[in-house]
Amino acid sequence: MSLGRAQFLNIKPEERKLVFSLVGILAMATLVLELSDVIATGGFISKVGPNNIIWLWIIDMVISIFTAGVYALAVDKTDRLRLVKGLTLGFAILFLLLRFIFSVRAPDWVSYPVLYILTDQFYVIFPLAFWAMVNDLFTSAEAKRIYPIITMGTALGSILGNGFAALSGWILQRSGGEPASLLPMGSLVLLSGLVVLEIAFSHRTINARQSRDAFDLKQTVNVGLDYIKNVPIFTYLAISMLLSGLAFTVIEYHFLFSIDQSVSKDPLQFQAFYGTFKIVLIVSILLVQALVSSRFLEKLGLKNSFVIQPVALAVGSVLALIVPGVLGAAGARYLVRLIQQAWDEPARKSLENLIPDERRGRVAVMIDRYFYDASTIAGSLALGLLLFLGTTTLLTPTQIYIVYLGLASAASTAAIWFALRLRAHYEKSMLDWRLARPRRKSALDGIEF
Repeated sequence: MSLGRAQFLNIKPEERKLVFSLVGILAMATLVLELSDVIATGGFISKVGPNNIIWLWIIDMVISIFTAGVYALAVDKTDRLRLVKGLTLGFAILFLLLRFIFSVRAPDWVSYPVLYILTDQFYVIFPLAFWAMVNDLFTSAEAKRIYPIITMGTALGSILGNGFAALSGWILQRSGGEPASLLPMGSLVLLSGLVVLEIAFSHRTINARQSRDAFDLKQTVNVGLDYIKNVPIFTYLAISMLLSGLAFTVIEYHFLFSIDQSVSKDPLQFQAFYGTFKIVLIVSILLVQALVSSRFLEKLGLKNSFVIQPVALAVGSVLALIVPGVLGAAGARYLVRLIQQAWDEPARKSLENLIPDERRGRVAVMIDRYFYDASTIAGSLALGLLLFLGTTTLLTPTQIYIVYLGLASAASTAAIWFALRLRAHYEKSMLDWRLARPRRKSALDGIEF
């Protein structure tokens, strides 16, 4: 890539090799994640039913809490590059094993949930490990400029993964094939990512402090809770994320339910529609990350950044409420996911960069996973109660979606208030000793000349 293009992306020449390697690794992992997600979601909604997805979400979130807990025990005591390599190889093997489950014709209520849960565990663990490794490479000042570029790998991988899912859905409908036949390709892509990791870090060491203390799961949780309780910006961020996660759950369910109502019960049709929608979404995310996030996140500042996502959720909830059917549902999901991935995720990772190396991994598990999992469980239980009431004469189908979208609107409005409280306490929080950075890092650290 030319110097002019690197400057266009706000990257310094000496950073290009590392940054583009990280973009490629993230793109390949995301490609596999998106392809598997479309197969699992399309198969489950079409074969098992949209109303059962909330119970799958609850089971999946409980498993995710356990998985994230196991990860948290290791992340601050393990070489993070080695951890990312191990996860990449491990999931490549697991996706091959999953192909076997489909080959033996296991029941749909077994095979698709297993694929869905495995895919989500990949989503839970790999980004946490990847960003823990990336945070060891860059300073906080570099992060605000570079992280939006690295997250473009998520957009690129999503375009490829969803594009392949949509195209293959159309082809397999005509050839009589099955979606699970695509899983071995995911394993090959992950193995290719492992090769890129080896090449990118062949002459580079990561200079990061690792915790040498022995700790169990309780101590791991306590480290995260210490930041949540005592650093105001993390306190208000956590509450805002809980409320935002509840609204996300409602909007996601409304979107999947609306698709199921608008297409036939064919999983390949669902796969083609869902994949196409996600391509449009990810192209938009890519453009926003390249042209907006990397520049305006640095100019706007972290303290002003976290109110944007709950505002988008409030707007999306109202949009889905006033525009019935798949059009309003798709518009709402498009807006909230665009803001989440193109803006909120880079901002959150930049904020986590302020946490010292030896604690960052455990705190990130609390912020990025536990609060998200808890809000998803709460949202799913609320949806389950409403759907149960719908089986009686207490609520009509129209009243059900009015109530749950009203709940999403109220939760996102409350999240806006807590995001504003975060902004008000930002400067005070920066004085907390827990955010001390005694050593500055640079992207050039550890290079062997």
